[in-house]
Amino acid sequence: MRRRPQALTELREAPPPQERKRATRVLVEHHEVLRGLIRRLLETPRSEPGRRRALADELFDELRMHELIEEEIFYPAMRDVTPAVGAAWSEHRQLSDQLAALVRADPRTGRFDRELRVMHDALESHAHLDEERQMFPEIERFADEEQLIELGDRLQARLGRLRSSRRLRAVHRLQRALLRRTAR
Repeated sequence: MRRRPQALTELREAPPPQERKRATRVLVEHHEVLRGLIRRLLETPRSEPGRRRALADELFDELRMHELIEEEIFYPAMRDVTPAVGAAWSEHRQLSDQLAALVRADPRTGRFDRELRVMHDALESHAHLDEERQMFPEIERFADEEQLIELGDRLQARLGRLRSSRRLRAVHRLQRALLRRTAR
C-alpha cells in the first residue's frame, strides 16, 4: 500500500469543528483548500512531475468532494432562495470536464501547464465571482440564519465522511486511472 506524502495528507484532513459555521463559510473555506492546491501546482516546476501528479490527484479528490457536498446538500436547500443555484450546478460540469483534461495531461508538458491555467481560471470564475461575490451574499440576505448554520454542520460532517471514506478514495483512484488511460 502506498503511503500518502505528509504534506498532502495535512491538506485533506479536516480540523475538528471548533465552532458552528454558516454553510457559506464552510464552502468558502473549502474553496480556499482548492485554491491552495492550484497555487501549489502552479508553483511546482515541470522538473517535479511526481509532485505535480500527486497535487493534481489531490485537487481531483477535493474538487469531486466539493461538488458532492454542494450538489447533495447545499444547492437543493438553496434552490428556492436564489436562481443562481441552477447556473452554479451547470458550472460544475464545466469544472469536471476541465479537471479531467488536467488529469489526462502529462505533468512534464506545456499542455499540463495550459490545462492548469484554464482550471485555475474556471475555478476562480465559479467560486469567487459566481458564488462568493454573488450567490452567497444573496443567500445570506434571504435565507434563515439557523438554516445556514444547520447546513454548515451537515456540509462539514459530510465532507469529513467523504475524506475518510476508503471506498471513495478507491473510486477516485479508478476514475483518475481511467482518465489517464484514455489520454494515451
